[in-house]
Amino acid sequence: MLGHGVGAANTYSPARPWLDCTQALFEPRLLTRLRARLRRLELDHALAEGAEPSDSPLLAARAAQLVSPGARHRLATALERLVLTGDAPASHWQVTPRPYAMDANRQRLLDLSATLRRGGLLYARGIAILELVLIDGTGPAYTDARGEGLARQLKLAVASLGG
Repeated sequence: MLGHGVGAANTYSPARPWLDCTQALFEPRLLTRLRARLRRLELDHALAEGAEPSDSPLLAARAAQLVSPGARHRLATALERLVLTGDAPASHWQVTPRPYAMDANRQRLLDLSATLRRGGLLYARGIAILELVLIDGTGPAYTDARGEGLARQLKLAVASLGG
């Protein structure tokens, strides 16, 4: 009989499917991941406002997308570009960040970029807040002439990244 006797450990390995499929059990299905990508703005707002990723499969899928290494690297690069864009001349054809808001928050933006690149556990809420800093043309990065509103939003992001 396999699995018993001397040397059996070398000839037989019991099947433990729960160890092999653990990742698959927790990974959202492809359709759910696609729907989360299509509704990312709505889901990012919900996560930034404190919605629990475990409340719905779509929130969980979006949270998983946000905390992935690729998304974190992309966001870090985008934050660095945001700082540089604040130095560029204003354009009549696109919304650009407010130069003073960028100057006033330059170091905090660069620190956040480094935090995203460093790895380790970060929470989706903080990353969602940073996503919105970048893409919300009506947000403080683009409308706050003095940079105080952006500073508050970045401070919230820092606190939310840690849980």
